[in-house]
Amino acid sequence: MPVSGRSVSLLALAAAVLYPTRGGGSDAVHALGPRGLVSKRSAARLTASAGFDRSAPEPGPSVELPLLSPGHGARTHFGADRTRRELLLSFDDGPDLKGTPLILEELDRRGLKAIFFVTGWRFAGQRPEDIARRDLLRKIATHGHLVANHTFSHHNLCDNPDETASQIDDNSEIITQVTGVRPLLFRAPYGAFCRSLDAALAARELTDIGWNLDPQDWKNNTPERIFRYLTTKLSRLEGRGILLMHDTHAASVRALPQLLDWVARENARAGREGRAPIDIIDYRAVLPPRPLAQSGLELVVGRLLADLRPTVQRLLPGAGAGPALP
Repeated sequence: MPVSGRSVSLLALAAAVLYPTRGGGSDAVHALGPRGLVSKRSAARLTASAGFDRSAPEPGPSVELPLLSPGHGARTHFGADRTRRELLLSFDDGPDLKGTPLILEELDRRGLKAIFFVTGWRFAGQRPEDIARRDLLRKIATHGHLVANHTFSHHNLCDNPDETASQIDDNSEIITQVTGVRPLLFRAPYGAFCRSLDAALAARELTDIGWNLDPQDWKNNTPERIFRYLTTKLSRLEGRGILLMHDTHAASVRALPQLLDWVARENARAGREGRAPIDIIDYRAVLPPRPLAQSGLELVVGRLLADLRPTVQRLLPGAGAGPALP
């Protein structure tokens, strides 16, 4: 599929292999800070209070203080109803020619929908594998899953604020070209969140979606470890869990069927014991509200009904007793 001139201008960057995180989380250096998984540079700048107070003053014009995203970790604000147990599936860093088709097959078999947070460098080129990934991206969309923005090259946008606009916009543009749908959701690599990113997302009406279930498959590289972590967490789940996995990591791909089988067994037990089941929900639960576009059809129909009103009331005298026609 042809790519526009603006996107083509990015191919040299993608082809130069200048992105140390292009393989996903396993290639990056991480630290665990108060707001979840962040780069070491961001974690070093975190203080005990700054991550929890958006009104805190900036330390200076040359340093941007990371913030705590409302969509990550214990502060995930989606689904405050603790009487329900819900699970939202999401996959980062793809599409991947090996892992993504297997995940799609598993989800299709069970009738489940997920969010795929994709990185544009994987499908922006003209190599056969790039073209194949664009086909795979279209398949994700046509199978009813949501394609969302995970930046073009998986950089930490709070460590590299000058890249924020291009990383978000270039990825949104190529996703739109391939799928025909502009992304509504965003997830920052490493869970980075800061004032400049917050402002950029607000300006673009992109909703930041974090997570509160992370098996860290970039280091827990066996299906058994991932399965053990997730089943332990899900057995105590209250409210809504947003699961972060990677279709680029074989361990997560292989663990997914085992996990979904476990959820089915857990729900059967919950039914027998009168407990709430774990409902696997789809992305509609986190989509931002959008007003319907005005096409002009509403005005035409309104005028037509107004023209017909005298005729209807003449032929059906009782019509005047019902609701008034427009």
